[in-house]
Amino acid sequence: MNNFVSMDDSGMNRTRRKLFILASTGLFLDGYDLSIITMAILVLPTQLHFGKLDYILVDVSSFVGMLIGAPVLGLLSDRIGRKKIFGLDLIFFVFFAITAGLSTNFIELFLSRLLMGFGIGGDYPISSTMMSEFSPRKSRGKLLITMVGMYWVGAFFSAVANYFLVAYSDFWRYTFIIGGLLAIPIVLLRFSVPESPRWLAKHGKINEAIKSEDEIVGTHDEINNVIEKKPKTKYGSTFIFVIIAWFIFDVAAYGIGFFYPTIFSTLGFKDKFKSIAEASMVISIGGILGYVIAFPLADKIGRRFLIIFGFSTMSLLLVIGSFIHITGIYTVPYFFIFVLFEQWVGAVTLFYPTELFDTSVRSTVQGIATAISRVGAIIGIIIFPLFPIFHSLSIFAAFAIIGLIMSIIYAPETNRNSLEKNVEKYTMELDKN
Repeated sequence: MNNFVSMDDSGMNRTRRKLFILASTGLFLDGYDLSIITMAILVLPTQLHFGKLDYILVDVSSFVGMLIGAPVLGLLSDRIGRKKIFGLDLIFFVFFAITAGLSTNFIELFLSRLLMGFGIGGDYPISSTMMSEFSPRKSRGKLLITMVGMYWVGAFFSAVANYFLVAYSDFWRYTFIIGGLLAIPIVLLRFSVPESPRWLAKHGKINEAIKSEDEIVGTHDEINNVIEKKPKTKYGSTFIFVIIAWFIFDVAAYGIGFFYPTIFSTLGFKDKFKSIAEASMVISIGGILGYVIAFPLADKIGRRFLIIFGFSTMSLLLVIGSFIHITGIYTVPYFFIFVLFEQWVGAVTLFYPTELFDTSVRSTVQGIATAISRVGAIIGIIIFPLFPIFHSLSIFAAFAIIGLIMSIIYAPETNRNSLEKNVEKYTMELDKN
């Protein structure tokens, strides 16, 4: 039963646009931070005297923090409300991005990035859940696609920052601190958004839910009991699929994406930091273009098409790259095309849990899925340096092919349905009592 027809069928307005911008900034900051470290890591071992283990730990520190922060803050979001956590999570980012830039040794940098990752990890389930719960039904795909696409806008901004600051030997200090400063106004504005009417109604706060819906869309529905029968979530094939698909994607996406500067340095741009920064900008534009192309498709053709076509293209390009050893300037268009279609999978796997699970567990499931995806990212980051570049591509090709097969069999279609209809169709059991 859908009690939120006004929320689903009304259009965009000032409040929704504000929430969209504030939710998207979390992905922007994530893209900025996880891209900024890929250039910094080229000089950090020398400047802070890293050993090989230190190098690996700094590489994965943010992901470990995200692995912890996503399920913890996701669970809290379901328990105490979306709004309370929406501003809190980025406070971690502000403070520890600045301390990372001031680090003088491995321990300080590792702990700063670990705790910064905790906040960013928590933002994944909260921002994506709020965006799903606030979005109109017919344009939810476009909005979620655009929100996830802000990751690559952040990545592009990081490449620009690197380009202009790389002339300084300790450029990484400035680029880390810039990220923290960018987040300060976002934190302040986030505390002004309304609470999710769906969360309020689910917790029996009907009058507050009506008031919140009024604030968001200018009218409200007759909100009764959100679910007349006691809901029970099925953790079956759909749950397993959304978690494993995102895990598989992150193995390949971060296993390659985290090392673009290293790849360009190894395959033709060695020690040409400005050229590497320029190549990274081009790759970021590829990611942004991927979302621009996916934008009209998400609510017309649907999520299944995006994830299946994306995994198909990833598989094909990674197989080709494993056998044809592309070097020099040709690496840039190759990875440009790869990242363009790769991001179709990234978008769908990120927001699938928010469209498929009940309000009472939506943020928790998204937190769990985020955490497991970060395990995939860590595995990919560890795998890549262990082998020659083209051998690593063959390993990631195998992961992408598995993701493709799973998507063909299990990927659900959530296009243009209300959240409640998706839940009823895919993940809800009703008690017979």
